[in-house]
Formats: sequence, C-alpha cells, structure tokens
Amino acid sequence: MKRSRRNTLERPKWSAFRVVMLAGLLIYAVCLFLPLLWAIITAFKTQSEFRLNIIGLPKKWTWNFSTIWEEFYIKVSTPEGSRNVFVGELLLNSVLYSVGCSFFGTLVPCVTAYLCARYTYRFSKVVYSVVIVVMALPIVGNLPAEISMATTLGIFDKIWGLWLMKAHFLGMYFLVFYNLFRSLPAAYTEAAVIDGAGNWTIMLRVIMPLAKNTFFTVMLINFIMYWNDYQTPLIYLPSHPTIALGMYRMSYTAINALATIPMRMTAAVFMLIPTLVLFACFHKRLLGNLTMGGIKG
Repeated sequence: MKRSRRNTLERPKWSAFRVVMLAGLLIYAVCLFLPLLWAIITAFKTQSEFRLNIIGLPKKWTWNFSTIWEEFYIKVSTPEGSRNVFVGELLLNSVLYSVGCSFFGTLVPCVTAYLCARYTYRFSKVVYSVVIVVMALPIVGNLPAEISMATTLGIFDKIWGLWLMKAHFLGMYFLVFYNLFRSLPAAYTEAAVIDGAGNWTIMLRVIMPLAKNTFFTVMLINFIMYWNDYQTPLIYLPSHPTIALGMYRMSYTAINALATIPMRMTAAVFMLIPTLVLFACFHKRLLGNLTMGGIKG
C-alpha cells in the first residue's frame, strides 16, 4: 500500500507541459533582454558606424555619455525669461520629483489603510467604499480642473506642489496595505497594549516595521513610475523639466547632432542606470519575509 501510494503521489520531474512552459519563459526573457543589450551596444557607437553596423559590436567604442552630459539641454520659458536646463539639473529635478511623489504617494495610503483596517468604524467603511468606487469609475476630463486648482492654491510649477497632489489614498496600493494590515495577527498589538503602548507607538514601532518590506516595494514601484513619467512634468512643471521629459523632447527632435540613434540610446541607458542601482541595493529587503520576527512563544 505504501509503495503504490508513493507511486501515485510522485510526478515526473520533467513533463511536456513543464518543458513547454520553460521554453516559453526563456523566449520571453530573451525578447526582453535583447532590446536592452542592443541599446547598450548602440550607445557606444557613432552615427556613421551605426549606419554601417546596426546590430554588431562597435569596432571603436565611443564614450557618448560625456557628450550627453555637456551638450544636451532643454530650453524653458520662465517669468524672468528663457533659460537652458542641462542634464545635471534635469537629474536633480527627476530625483526630487520621483522620490518625493513616491514617498508621499506610498505613506498616505499606508497610514490610511492602517487606520481603516484597525479602527473598523462606519467612516472606515466609507473610505474603503470610496476607494473601490473611484477605481471602478473612470475619471475623464479632470485635467483642466486640476490645473485650475493647482494654480489657485499656488502649487503649480512647484515640485513640492506635486508631492501634495500625489499624496492621496485612492488607488490599488490602498487595498494592498489594507489586506496586509488585516492579515497581521492581533497578538502583535495586544502584546504592545499590555506593555502600555499607545496608538501612535503601536503604529510607528510595531505595525510599520512589519510592513516596511511592502512599503519599500510599493515605493520602488512608484519611484520607477514617476522616474519614467514625462506627461506630468510636461503639464505641471514647465520651469522644472525632468530627465524623462528630456528623453521625450529628444525623441522628436531631428535638427541637431544629438538627435541620432546612438545619442538617443545613450540618453536612454543614462536614464536607466538609477533604477537599476536602486533595485540592486534593495532587492534583498524587497524580497524578504513580511512578518519575520515578532511573537515569542
């Protein structure tokens, strides 16, 4: 009986389905990696060599990044007059915009979800229902109203103004944090209450450390989204362009020496480096256990 039961439970290590799935995943990974590899190789070519050798390795590796850093700029119009914004300032604006919006855009839904999950009052259900309704109903045509509101409040064309505009709890990440806080055992907070901890202490020193991996994961996703976003700075930050907006301007510019395929690929690789470095620094924490450590039996 034991032998026959073991034979029925065991499955072949390599089945046809697994081979097909593995082959499909490998092909998908190669399709994602090849364009990135081509962009990196093209970034070290000159325009003349690119015309003769589109796919292969460059015969002479050219460092185009210094050219992008020194010569690329965006001309913006301000009340004081027009000025040129070079790559250094573009990167600074991108960092301020991406880090600030991703932090406040993650902190507000995290705290709101904790309050709704822990304090199950009637208003908490109203907030939860509002999030669901806003996600279900498409909001179309609200851009003029947002610009008018930002101009009236004095936060238009200010980076910190976009921090305030992105600091809302509406969206999918509210549900992510809400489900996380609902799934945490009550023993964590009960032990803290017995030790005399208040509501602020429980939230800051007990619950938030348990949610830090999810918090950084959501913040990283938001950071990548805002780092690659050019539409919002194009509309709300006319005097403070970002590197993503610079890439957008370069994509349709065809009148100067920087509007070549190698230079565009160089700028794209240059823009990709911060996100790769950020993920390389935090991937262990992001992939760690959400509730490691805690209750002692």
